[in-house]
Amino acid sequence: MDRVVEQNRQYWQTLAPHRPGEPLEFFQAGGSALNPDELSAAGDVHGRRVLQLACSVGDEALTFARLGAEVTAVDLAPTHLATGRAKAEALGVEVDFREQDMMALDPDLTGFDLIFISWGGICWVPDLTRWAADLASRLAPGGVLVISEHHPVWEVLTATTPLRVASNYFTPARDGYPDPLKAPQITRELDIDVPNRSYIWNLGAVTTAVLTAGLTLRSLQEFAAPEMYAGLGDQAGHLPATYLLTAVR
Repeated sequence: MDRVVEQNRQYWQTLAPHRPGEPLEFFQAGGSALNPDELSAAGDVHGRRVLQLACSVGDEALTFARLGAEVTAVDLAPTHLATGRAKAEALGVEVDFREQDMMALDPDLTGFDLIFISWGGICWVPDLTRWAADLASRLAPGGVLVISEHHPVWEVLTATTPLRVASNYFTPARDGYPDPLKAPQITRELDIDVPNRSYIWNLGAVTTAVLTAGLTLRSLQEFAAPEMYAGLGDQAGHLPATYLLTAVR
């Protein structure tokens, strides 16, 4: 696992200088990096403690901070974190950005009212059961875990006509991206090819891990996003593209 984490750290460090996230003007104009469904799942975060996992440059963390939360955000890539810190300083908000593997969080990261992970995050978790159990222990009583993610069906399908299966829905580990359209966009723009290992966790595995951790499932929603299946034309909205899971301690 340590070798996989270090390999993935190097992968993201290679990408990080080319991923600035939303510009400052976006936030200064009142923009939110969280969509309405994510905001609804998170609830009122004012005065509450929030942990964002796999935060990248921290745009969601900045949004939570601007809503009045006390925010900690973790990521593997120090360049991502440097970008997030610079943006937080420019916006006049406080976010505790930490270089952390989300499978080995600092012991003091406990007592959170909300733990949040968004698109492209859970695929970097190598042991889902252990991860969920650890997060459950870091939530305060009544605290909420929110997972907002690419749908695993989208992860395994390549949107061509006819539809092509690029990965195995029931076999999590994958080295690189069999379908380059599932990789971060910047890898295609810069033709970056750095070894990495990610995981496709199906909904059964995610839900079971959350329940095994002792959390209570509050909701599981699936959403269409036709632009994510652009090759399917009029049927692009007939398949799930993202999901939103909310569970409470």
